Amino acid sequence: MPKRPFPPPARRKKTPKAPETVDEYLAVAVELEESGERWRSGDIAKAGRFFVQAITAYETTLARYPDSFDARYNRARLLYTLTQLPLPSNFFPADSTAEGRLIAAVEAHKECNELERDSSDVLFNYGQTLSSLGEFYAHKDINPDDGNSHETATSELKRLLPAKEALEAAWQTLQQCLVIQEREYKATLAQTAAFDNDDYQNDNDDVLMDADDGGVKLPPSRRSSGTSSRSSGSGNGNTTQWAAIVEPTTTATLLDTALAMLDVHTSIIGLGGASTATSIFTEPYLNEITSNADATLTSYILPLAGKLHTEPDIDGTALAEREIEAALARANYLAELAELRYHLSLTTADLWEAAIKSAFDTITLQNPEDTTIRTVDLSTSWMALCDRSTAYATLAATVSATTPTQSWKVAAIAARDLKAATDLAPDKARPEVYLARANLELLRTLIPVAVNTDTSRSLLRKNAGVYCRNAVAAASSGLIGAVEGGKVKEVVEEARIKEALIGAEDGSVDGVQSLLAGGVTADRIRAVLRTAVEDGLFSRELLSKVW
Repeated sequence: MPKRPFPPPARRKKTPKAPETVDEYLAVAVELEESGERWRSGDIAKAGRFFVQAITAYETTLARYPDSFDARYNRARLLYTLTQLPLPSNFFPADSTAEGRLIAAVEAHKECNELERDSSDVLFNYGQTLSSLGEFYAHKDINPDDGNSHETATSELKRLLPAKEALEAAWQTLQQCLVIQEREYKATLAQTAAFDNDDYQNDNDDVLMDADDGGVKLPPSRRSSGTSSRSSGSGNGNTTQWAAIVEPTTTATLLDTALAMLDVHTSIIGLGGASTATSIFTEPYLNEITSNADATLTSYILPLAGKLHTEPDIDGTALAEREIEAALARANYLAELAELRYHLSLTTADLWEAAIKSAFDTITLQNPEDTTIRTVDLSTSWMALCDRSTAYATLAATVSATTPTQSWKVAAIAARDLKAATDLAPDKARPEVYLARANLELLRTLIPVAVNTDTSRSLLRKNAGVYCRNAVAAASSGLIGAVEGGKVKEVVEEARIKEALIGAEDGSVDGVQSLLAGGVTADRIRAVLRTAVEDGLFSRELLSKVW
């Protein structure tokens, strides 16, 4: 998230002096925040503790200087940061909930937006927090303590409507942000053109002046655009001056916001499951959502991505990553839309399958300002392969009972994608890829086709167990950072639980008992099992067999 410009921390002295001015108070908070950033890649819990101290320091600043917008902005940003870090479950007080922390971050950004209107940084951060709140509601567990129940259509709708509301607010906020950023972008271009003309005029003046003196042309001066100066008072009455560089709005900035908008649209569309699609989506509402998303794609994402290669400061690797990011955002949106249309009876399973294939096909990006065409092949991206596999697996699970032959076919395609993704994925991502392969093998065991014999199912289940163990082994490679490590820990725990559940379905609960003895809670096992049953990975009878 964009940071607010702030002064560098003051040098440490042997006897620290209590802060007296607003800038000295800010300097204390900034130093704590920067300490947290330094520990972020090594000890995520320690980083989190520094961030909590920084939040307290910003709040202390606000208690003394309530008009300090920098303190208010940075506090809001850190409140959101804490919601996104994979911190230990016992990091927060017992009365602190994930929902409460997200709502606090949303309210803090709302306050910033009310105090400083038309700030693209504030609006972007505000949109991100609203989007995260919507995602939280979309995946919130309604029955965390009831291991034998599954979510009814009524309770699911009760959960999804707040998600829809938060996501809609996120899109509107990001749309406002994009309008302001476009204005800033045009101003940046105009300023750059003015500087270029100024330099050209200066160059001509230099040529004339130097020619009169028999000299040579001088090179144009180097300029820095978008700078501003601020002053910080110190305790002894001296004034410290510093410069805050305001980052110009670029093509990449606009692309970031447009991609965030499309992600929000994709999330809204993803709310429409088999039992809730008709309750959430009317035809006019669906048309409005798709119209907005299509406009974001055609007017912003694709042309901006096609223009990235003209940016002077982007290297080949970064360019390829951003182009794939844009193409993948489009593919996931189209795949989610095809699924929703199926649930709304607006398309067939065959057309849904064709839409997935088309969405992930190679696409071209054309710069609207010239004839340059760049090709993006998503089959070279492990993330795209995983996402396409997920789309095919969802189709397979949905049509398993009605068209099992098609289900078996697309599940096999999904398996090939995950095998290819395993070879391409970095070390930090391999545990999650292996877990996805285990999930897919379990899904395939329940597809009722003639070729899926007892022998075939037994082999698939063994494969699933192997992939669960591979996920655990991949996580111990020693090449995973602290931030990724927190997420990987959850993947490893889920893999161990699912391997134990495979044994339980075969008649042995020893694996489950071993997990409980090793510290995995019964609630966690129930949650994984319930979700797996809902996803079609285990039979519902396993719920009563384990508990």
